[in-house]
Amino acid sequence: MMRSLWMTATGVLMLAAAWFSYSFASNEPVTVLVDGQKTIIETKETSVYGVLDQMGLSLRPEDEIEPAASADLPEDRLIVIERAKEVTLLVGYGESRSIRTHARTVAELLETQGVRLDETDDVYPGKEAVVTNGMTVRYRPAFAVELIIGGKARKVFTYQTTVRDLLKSEDVSLKATDDVAPRLDDVVEEGATIAINTTRTASLVEEELLPFETETVEDPTLEKGRQVVEKPGRPGIRARTFRLTLENGQSKERALLSDEVTRKPAKQVIKVGTKPPEQAETKTETEAVEPKSETAEVADSFVEEAAEVPLVSKPEASDALDFKNAKTLTVEATAYTNNPESNGSRLYDGRALTATGYDVTDTITYQGMTIIAVDPKVIPLGSRVYVEGFGLAVALDTGGAIKGNKIDILVDGEARALQFGRKPIKVWVIPSAKDKEAVD
Repeated sequence: MMRSLWMTATGVLMLAAAWFSYSFASNEPVTVLVDGQKTIIETKETSVYGVLDQMGLSLRPEDEIEPAASADLPEDRLIVIERAKEVTLLVGYGESRSIRTHARTVAELLETQGVRLDETDDVYPGKEAVVTNGMTVRYRPAFAVELIIGGKARKVFTYQTTVRDLLKSEDVSLKATDDVAPRLDDVVEEGATIAINTTRTASLVEEELLPFETETVEDPTLEKGRQVVEKPGRPGIRARTFRLTLENGQSKERALLSDEVTRKPAKQVIKVGTKPPEQAETKTETEAVEPKSETAEVADSFVEEAAEVPLVSKPEASDALDFKNAKTLTVEATAYTNNPESNGSRLYDGRALTATGYDVTDTITYQGMTIIAVDPKVIPLGSRVYVEGFGLAVALDTGGAIKGNKIDILVDGEARALQFGRKPIKVWVIPSAKDKEAVD
């Protein structure tokens, strides 16, 4: 009996000591993070559960907490809670369900639901979107159908519900004369075949270069054998307009609507020197300092040893050109200058040179023709090219950015180059008689 009373008294004393210790213990801060939101609470509690109870926080089974609610407070006095987010998931074409998840992104959410995403599937918001409480996620798996347009078939993946929606998603524009099967408002099912039979009309304009005449004029002020282009020739343009009837992408009928010369050729004038060489050697000092005419001011100078791509034969403005077999191209055109500091042109002994070694330090033309930079795989270097809006040009340069159907036009000054900008231009690559002989 005495032993029992002693044990009871000891228990009471321990409880009293604990109560005394709790009552007089000082509050200490505890940091609680709930979904990233930080709260600092001053508390005497020593357990996680006690802190949550003091804060009035309740947990759901899907919520995550670190450390566990039954654990003592950790040494760093930090409690981290991540509540499960309420998300509505729409799958397919009508099925929806509410789920609680700890997924951070939509892709993680779908993965937890056993969904394996394909690139063609429809997911909203995007698979990298951050999951938030109350979010609605829509997932529609894509399926394969066969789309036939103008006799050409291709497999497409879609999650659309009607033929009309499918064609819209594939950027297919229909004309009144098109036949579509199945009908536009029919529901698309997996493995379906959608066929479009197209019958359309279109206009086609074919432009042909007309050759210009070349006139030679003797000039006693030029050394014998020297030629200078006084007035560059300009080819004319003949335009033929056709109406095409197309069926399934194939031309079934071609009717000529008009045939007219939209621009007449302009004659080329070349001055041919007749001055004997001895006169040139014995000319007076006064004659030596006389300014040359504008057209003859700069000699056609090539520095072959510095050329990246030396020309086999230098083009001459007087060469016969094969306008009939000119190749028409639409190119993206830009402009550049002969200032190496602004366009990265090569320098040799302080002189600005094109890729073919032609010296453009003091000129932007070659025998009266505009100089252009080209991709030699598209336009061979040395070719004469008629450039819409510029006239006859010659391909004497290349450029790091000039690849494919692009040209760079040498112009006078940065202001004009900037003003020119970037624009589509039609050009004609004109073979010369020499080119034709080389091919034959």
